[in-house]
Amino acid sequence: MSRAPDRLSGTSRHNSLLLCFVPIAIALAFGFLIGRTTAPSPAVRAAAHANASAARTRAGIPIDFPRSRAGAAGAVAAYQRAFASPSILRASVMRERIEAVATSTYAKTMLTANSPGRERIAAGPIGRDLASGLKTLYSAVPIGYRVESYSPWRARILTWGFTLLGGATVEPAAYFGLAHTELAWSEGQWKIAETRAGFGPTPRLATPPGPLGAYDVMSIAAQLKSYELAP
Repeated sequence: MSRAPDRLSGTSRHNSLLLCFVPIAIALAFGFLIGRTTAPSPAVRAAAHANASAARTRAGIPIDFPRSRAGAAGAVAAYQRAFASPSILRASVMRERIEAVATSTYAKTMLTANSPGRERIAAGPIGRDLASGLKTLYSAVPIGYRVESYSPWRARILTWGFTLLGGATVEPAAYFGLAHTELAWSEGQWKIAETRAGFGPTPRLATPPGPLGAYDVMSIAAQLKSYELAP
């Protein structure tokens, strides 16, 4: 590795990353693989597996989810998964994906709320790593979900999980957060009508430091596949 690590040391630099990270990483990425406690229910797992063969897609995102509780939860999974990718740092990709999964009345609000964070990350060390072809880590890990309310026209899903963010010159870090996603049935699909999110609750770290360093995290992450997405 020829470039010296930029480790985001110091409180001000750390807080700066958090401020620009919140809208994208939490509001869009948490809970992209859903589960009740730590394992998905059979109905939701079936909805998640149906993603791969869904007949309809928009902006490459599966949208054929049943008009049911499991279908609404599966839609949140697929939509949030679509934003857990470094590709959303491109303005055109973010716009296309938001317009594909948000209601027409909420898409503009969602884009406006998330554009400043996207621009800051894209202009920072992670964006520069991506532009230079260096390793970049941006993925979400769900812990659980709850269907807070449901009707054939409206559903509200709570998700809790964490997002991993890092690059070749930025030490990977995990951010825990809760996200509330309200869905509306529109144009024959579940669409995001509102999202609210914030940091926490963050568990106390009980694992003692091991022999693996920060850049080993990048190597390991690149070799792993999600259980839900694996054949």
